[in-house]
Amino acid sequence: MAGYSRRPDRDDTDVVGARVGAQIVDNIVTVAALLGVFFAGMAAGLPGMLSLFLGVAVGGYYMFLLEGAWDGKTLGKHLFGIKVVTEDGSECGYVDSLVRNVLQIVDGFFYYAVGLVLMASSDKRQRLGDRVADTVVVPEGG
Repeated sequence: MAGYSRRPDRDDTDVVGARVGAQIVDNIVTVAALLGVFFAGMAAGLPGMLSLFLGVAVGGYYMFLLEGAWDGKTLGKHLFGIKVVTEDGSECGYVDSLVRNVLQIVDGFFYYAVGLVLMASSDKRQRLGDRVADTVVVPEGG
């Protein structure tokens, strides 16, 4: 099902534990992708800096591309049964995903303490990226 069946409320966004678990899985996938591309580039004879740049690019696009293409889910979100939707319940698109993930740089400060504090202070448990992109994280089945 694309999007969410209705406008999500505070109870729908009570998935903080699942978000933490999904973030851990997604970070592992991102690092693995980065390292895989880096070492593949090195093995193919590409210069080290180019291999590193390609690895960072692949790792950086992972969440943005999957959330935009896979109904607001990444591998981690799928495993934990959650997804990203807009505040009105519509499907998360590429622009929404790009905005929320670029701001993950700020949310990730101090081992995601900034994001957790912002979620705790938000009625719909939104980190900075969610607030700017007008998105929320909800259970998949809604």
